[in-house]
Amino acid sequence: MDGLSPRERLVLAAIELELRRSGEHLASRLNEFNERAAQEGPRRYADHVSRTEVAVVAVMVLVLTTIVTLVIVTCGK
Repeated sequence: MDGLSPRERLVLAAIELELRRSGEHLASRLNEFNERAAQEGPRRYADHVSRTEVAVVAVMVLVLTTIVTLVIVTCGK
């Protein structure tokens, strides 16, 4: 730390303090990342989405498509 200015030392100390506070959370996130990295295939970094979330998005797309279709048909008459 010989070449650091007082401001740089202060910033470094703040970073170190924050890492100490969030160390447990950071460690769990790193473990999760390492577990995913150990998996094979293209889905190892993919977000895990539940079937309920997929169903909700599909219903929303269907509803919005129906609304847009009705607007186009209604305006075309």
